[in-house]
Amino acid sequence: MSVPGVIIDASNVAATRQRPWPFARVVDVRDAWLREHPEAGALAVVDASVRPVLGDRHLVEQAERAQWLEVHQGDADDRILALAKQFDAAIVSSDNFRYARREHPWLQGNDSRVWSVRRIRGRILFSPRQLGVATEEEIERDWQRKRAKAGLLSRDAEERFRCTSDAEACRRGGEVLLPRQVNKDGARWYCRSCGYEAVEIVAEPALPDGPVTGPVQVAVQHGYTFRHVIAVPAEGGLTLGRASRSRPGVTDVTEGLGRDEAAEISRTHLRIFLDDDGMPLAEHVPEPHQNVTFLNPDTDTLGRPRTGRLATAMPYALEDGDELQLGPGTVRLRISFGGGG
Repeated sequence: MSVPGVIIDASNVAATRQRPWPFARVVDVRDAWLREHPEAGALAVVDASVRPVLGDRHLVEQAERAQWLEVHQGDADDRILALAKQFDAAIVSSDNFRYARREHPWLQGNDSRVWSVRRIRGRILFSPRQLGVATEEEIERDWQRKRAKAGLLSRDAEERFRCTSDAEACRRGGEVLLPRQVNKDGARWYCRSCGYEAVEIVAEPALPDGPVTGPVQVAVQHGYTFRHVIAVPAEGGLTLGRASRSRPGVTDVTEGLGRDEAAEISRTHLRIFLDDDGMPLAEHVPEPHQNVTFLNPDTDTLGRPRTGRLATAMPYALEDGDELQLGPGTVRLRISFGGGG
């Protein structure tokens, strides 16, 4: 395989509401990326705890034989970041990797090389992630949260192992094994059921979150003052701006603002809509006045956005907790997933 130009977070891309998660989604994303970037290879990474959840086993095995899928025994996120750093590669993932910003400062800001993937009417669309700049408090909070979620084993906990076979070759394939279920030969362990090698588990990574299961909601703020919450309809989405009788399809986000502040928001300023999987996207609507929209911007000393400006008529993927700022930060929109964290 050629040097990878992109590292695909396979479990993140494959996750759906149903199990098993279709690995065909990962294959489609890889093929779409290579059509747009044929000059370099693509490598997908999944951790061993997720592999048994993947469907399309024949495609998983083909990818492993072709060596473009790596099944990692540790934390897949850490491996993805290490490979991206090693090869100066892009990443396809909806993760914000906030916990890793100290070790990987290139993740800070909106030039991070991280991309989201969305499916719109069957077409795969990549959009650059606007990760913003995380504070030390946010980084530490997410680091602690990740450690708790991973379920790190205490020193006195019973040893645990995982058979490296799959469920088709071994009745314990992919399962967690206790010491009585493995044989030791020197420094290596083997599953008693099938004889395949077993690896010791230092941490049991949690499965990644699946797609959105509740409504996508938009909290409207004027500066830091909360105004109201709007749910994004599954059909048609939302068009946000300055409403009037002549624009009945526009949801007003300027009520309560002064005339000059309201004028910084276009009549039809922003569209938020859902993709085939129910995941949200934002699109700055073109207008003659070209008022602006920012996603997770860095701000100046006066609190005005400096980075993360959205291009006109280009869909940008939104993730839980993202913030959009309309105009010079007059109107702020906080995105949340009703069924997620």
